[in-house]
Amino acid sequence: MRFDDGIVIVSLESACVMRFSQEGAACDTQKHGESECTNVPVYLNPGSLVVMSGDARYHWKHEINRKPGAQLWNGSELEQHRRTSVTLRKLRASPN
Repeated sequence: MRFDDGIVIVSLESACVMRFSQEGAACDTQKHGESECTNVPVYLNPGSLVVMSGDARYHWKHEINRKPGAQLWNGSELEQHRRTSVTLRKLRASPN
């Protein structure tokens, strides 16, 4: 199954920190230099909407690390509760 460009995520029930990091060639190039790959934390309140397309979709990895101590924001650990997310993608048209 192939998907068109664009992903929409709705984050529900519990606040969390989603981390975006470069992947692929852009990150590999930086690893050989002195700088590290870019890592961008984004705070999501319940009801937050994340829309990714273009470079954000294809050249950045996104994750929510739920391990103890991993959900930090402004120096404080977020209290973790159940979290639900709804992810929407559009299928590419079949090449009939």
